[in-house]
Amino acid sequence: MHFVEDAKTAIEHIYRIARQAIIISLDEMTEEYIKNFVVPVYDHSKIVLEDAIEDYFIIGWTSSSQGVDIRTRMIYIEQKN
Repeated sequence: MHFVEDAKTAIEHIYRIARQAIIISLDEMTEEYIKNFVVPVYDHSKIVLEDAIEDYFIIGWTSSSQGVDIRTRMIYIEQKN
């Protein structure tokens, strides 16, 4: 989702269409990565999501082009039916 400027709206649509649960991963883009990437990317890792049952960071990946380590925020939310 780091190419999506308005992640909040995208997540609202995910809530709307989900049947049972939602698993979202949001990469924590560093300033260095954002500045040096070819196209615009966005850091949505600080978005507040209510009702998350699990919400934590893992070591996500390392950019092969920049050598920058990226952490990934993993979020699990169960739908209220």
